[in-house]
Amino acid sequence: MHSSEERIYFTVLITASIIGLILLFFLVTIVRQHRKRVKLYNEQLRMEVELLETERARIASDLHDDIGPLLSAIKMNLHLLDTTDKNDLLIIGKTTGHIDHTAKRLREISNNIMPYTLQSKGLIRAVQEMIDLLSSATQIHFSLEHQLKDVSVSKEKEIHIYRLFQEVLNNAIKHANATQIHIRLYEEKKQYCLDITDNGSGFNQQEAMDQKKGLGLQNILRRSEILKGKVYLETAPGKGTSYHFSIPQS
Repeated sequence: MHSSEERIYFTVLITASIIGLILLFFLVTIVRQHRKRVKLYNEQLRMEVELLETERARIASDLHDDIGPLLSAIKMNLHLLDTTDKNDLLIIGKTTGHIDHTAKRLREISNNIMPYTLQSKGLIRAVQEMIDLLSSATQIHFSLEHQLKDVSVSKEKEIHIYRLFQEVLNNAIKHANATQIHIRLYEEKKQYCLDITDNGSGFNQQEAMDQKKGLGLQNILRRSEILKGKVYLETAPGKGTSYHFSIPQS
């Protein structure tokens, strides 16, 4: 090989190496920037959800500690009224009934915002209580299968897992027209696994995400991201819906 050809060869080789290094540098930079954006997004998402849960806990506490006793005091004062007038007694009776109904709805709303059982007795009992309430309020048959005494995670994770249950079950009740919902909770390879399957109408995933009704599905995906878990969804129109969640124990 002549010296001139060698110079051209080495020049091309050096130029290609420099271009390759520049491309590699840009590629590494893009990957790092993407990872930073994903990390920042997940952190912002976690903070937003934590703020939401903190506000929910405050509202639930205010409803339980302030409004509940006030309703009880109003009811007590009604019973202290001294009257024999039939119309007055009828009004007092109706008002007492309204107060009882309001107090019951208040407990339901407070429990839905932040379940007392979740805070005091753990996730398994809270999920069972949720299922019992939904079963009594709907015509849906629920079944829960598990061999866990409890789920040993932080309170923050516990709330997110409970919200996953809540969101999936609410979606099935509101949109799927399901008559049966089967829930399975188990441990596998240092993961907590959740399977929730219904026999409802199913849906088109992409259409659901593109439309407003996809908000529930988006909330489920966000919760899964915060938990650093994985979610697998199988559904199609007329085929029912199956969710599988895999959540790290630590």
